[in-house]
Amino acid sequence: MIVAKIKTYIGRGHERTVRAKKNVILSVVFKGIGVLTGFAYFPLSLEYLGVAKFGVFLTLVSILDWFAELDIGIANGLRNKLGEAVAAGDDEKARGYVSTTIFALGGIFSGIAVVFVAACFVVPWADWLHAEQQMSWEIAILAALMFGAFAIHMVSAIVFQVFYALQRMAMVDFYNLLSKVLFLVVIVVLIYFTEGSLLLFGTAKAMTFALVPLFAGLYYFRGEFRRFRPSWGLVRSSYFKDLFSLGIQFFVIRIGMIVIHQTNNLLIAHYVSLEDVPKYEAAYKYLSIFLLLFIILTNQLWAATVEAYQKGDLEWVKNTLRSTMKIWVGTLLLSLLMIAAAPVVFEKWLQGKLEIPMVLTVSVAVSIAITTWVNMFNLVLNGTGKIRLQMYAWILASVVNIPVSIFFATTLGMGSVGIVLGTVASMVPLAILSPLQVKKILSGSDRGLWAK
Repeated sequence: MIVAKIKTYIGRGHERTVRAKKNVILSVVFKGIGVLTGFAYFPLSLEYLGVAKFGVFLTLVSILDWFAELDIGIANGLRNKLGEAVAAGDDEKARGYVSTTIFALGGIFSGIAVVFVAACFVVPWADWLHAEQQMSWEIAILAALMFGAFAIHMVSAIVFQVFYALQRMAMVDFYNLLSKVLFLVVIVVLIYFTEGSLLLFGTAKAMTFALVPLFAGLYYFRGEFRRFRPSWGLVRSSYFKDLFSLGIQFFVIRIGMIVIHQTNNLLIAHYVSLEDVPKYEAAYKYLSIFLLLFIILTNQLWAATVEAYQKGDLEWVKNTLRSTMKIWVGTLLLSLLMIAAAPVVFEKWLQGKLEIPMVLTVSVAVSIAITTWVNMFNLVLNGTGKIRLQMYAWILASVVNIPVSIFFATTLGMGSVGIVLGTVASMVPLAILSPLQVKKILSGSDRGLWAK
């Protein structure tokens, strides 16, 4: 009876909506298991490495997220252009976009990886991260391995953009889950056979991160995605211009997002302490549960908006946005319950290895809430391609973020909480401008900068 009702609910509505519902349900399952997997390996990682080494690892991962943006936004440009080509039924152009993107990124990352890997052995890692001097060489080797693996990931993960364009986001969630599960298995093996090796631990993360999308790409481009299979003969400079014209704006936006969201670990390590990095990460990982459904819906919103906007179906976008806003309100209520339960959850989960202040938990919850509010509207803007105002707002936010975070953390003596509140303060302009622009676009009253 229940199964029949679920099938009826899924099959009701516009074809685009039905497709979205199917992806949402699958994504809930995959992301749900992924969150549980993350919760399982966090305390295991803490036990295996200790607080300081785990802090080093988390900080290196944050630095690698900056490295991800060196594709100058081409991958995000591909998501839009490929979505437009698929919506128009032009498989030849779609294949051309995929081919041009893969060969462009291959050239970019093969060159950059060589430079960054070499640089890893001259950077004073121990000084930068306030780690013990005897760890410097181990950190350098690990950073080089992680940069190399990340370069492989960035090129091979183009297959995920095809899933996005086809509005099959659940498959991306599946392969992300597979990476996490494999990493968890390796951690368990390391615990049984080795002792506290940062190098082995980081290598395991790097390999699972790189190899899963690589094998997924080889599998799908030889099979189901054969019509999109990259070919040197289909690489076109005109396609690169299409990808780059929109991609450079996505690149600037992503740089702004990296400055705001991915510098926290480095700032905490440098201006507070290395031991405080796992505390922040633990609070963020716990509260990311209330992001689960919201992220699933917003990921679907981008690709679906590309199709709907191309076909002039603004009413569908309006209805979907209203539903997403209801989910956002629901996540706020859930976050309040999670904050209240946080002390008990942290004690059971971390077994007393970390002390997470309540004020840090609350500040992280506020940061996540304002981030999801901004992303809800920005993903609609991304789907329309009208992102110039958003780009300017992210530039402003990124310029303000670091000095404000340092001021709160050091001058006001707020520590890690100050760095998180610096993120919140920098995003206030975005929280105001983004919904205003979406409202103007959907009402047809966007003019000037609002329409670019």
